Amino acid sequence: MLILGIDPGLHVTGYGLIEADRHGFTIKKSGFIKTRIKDELPKRLLQIHGELAEILDRHKPDALVLEKLYAHYKHPLTASLLGHARGVICMLAEEKKVAFFEYPATRVKQVTTGHGHASKEQVQKMIEHMFGAARESFGPVDTTDAISLAVTHALTIRAKL
Repeated sequence: MLILGIDPGLHVTGYGLIEADRHGFTIKKSGFIKTRIKDELPKRLLQIHGELAEILDRHKPDALVLEKLYAHYKHPLTASLLGHARGVICMLAEEKKVAFFEYPATRVKQVTTGHGHASKEQVQKMIEHMFGAARESFGPVDTTDAISLAVTHALTIRAKL
């Protein structure tokens, strides 16, 4: 099963495509999309759409996984802006007929590190350990967050079988 995890953001969107089978996981592709802060919102969203559409077309994943949106009352603008990127990704999942799943951040952290309130750095270290790779090979934490989403989905599906 091919699973694409995506950690959306207007400035940096991380992605991680893993293949999951009964023997474990293999990273097929991972990286990030970086938009220019100076660009207008529609241009940034179009860039995210275009680059993710290309990944979906090329690799044809069976599932697309996002983190459930959590909006803190202290940062309503951040949640609103993140919602734009999430909307583009949700639309892409439907457009490309890819099954869509989402998990709360605490669940992803629990599955990945064993602690539901782990830091991004702890998640990153665990993903590096899990796949035997150095941090530099993954890039920003957005990429390892995306990979952890894909791993969470794979383990959740496996547990249900």
